[in-house]
Amino acid sequence: MSLGISVTGSSPGYASVERRTSETTVRVAVEEGPRRAPRISTGSPFLDHMVEILAFYMEMNVDASVESSRRLMHTVAEDLGISLGAALRSMAEERIAATGCRCQGFAQAVLDEAYSQARVSYEGRALAVVERSIERFGYVEDLQEEFLVAFMEGMAQGMRATIHVDLMRGRDPHHAWESAFRALGAALRAALERDEWRRGSVAGVKGTAD
Repeated sequence: MSLGISVTGSSPGYASVERRTSETTVRVAVEEGPRRAPRISTGSPFLDHMVEILAFYMEMNVDASVESSRRLMHTVAEDLGISLGAALRSMAEERIAATGCRCQGFAQAVLDEAYSQARVSYEGRALAVVERSIERFGYVEDLQEEFLVAFMEGMAQGMRATIHVDLMRGRDPHHAWESAFRALGAALRAALERDEWRRGSVAGVKGTAD
């Protein structure tokens, strides 16, 4: 148990967690296998969509639900990020022990005029850096865009990974942020790729995420 998180299931191809605080109860499951429709309920249609995009580009099924006593969307987004990150960390640890795991990944993605890059390194160093070469939009559909940053920061905290996301181009806020989540999902897929040569180790040569 850490950060209020209980791991309720874990294997190299599956992980589920539950996180309870005085403000939210979050349940997340990630799994490999045949693609199916995600089951995502956060209270924000756009955040639901971004988690769906993340799952699609990770090439994993993701189920996620958030129950919130206050419906403060910053807290919802951050707590969901922490929980999803914790599930991915549990899966990564299983893979490191069983088959090896690459533990680092880079990807770039476009959507019409929008272009983003993302990098992930799993080695026990929790940090999210979200930079942009484009204007701030304020809101994206129903959600303040700073809450999307909070989600990524939560992911880095829960996964204990370094996450860098750069929004390079984009005029439409939906396009800009979707390209960012596409890139992040693909970078996570690369980082979680099985790699026998790195069995028992993380991205750094120290060999442990602790």
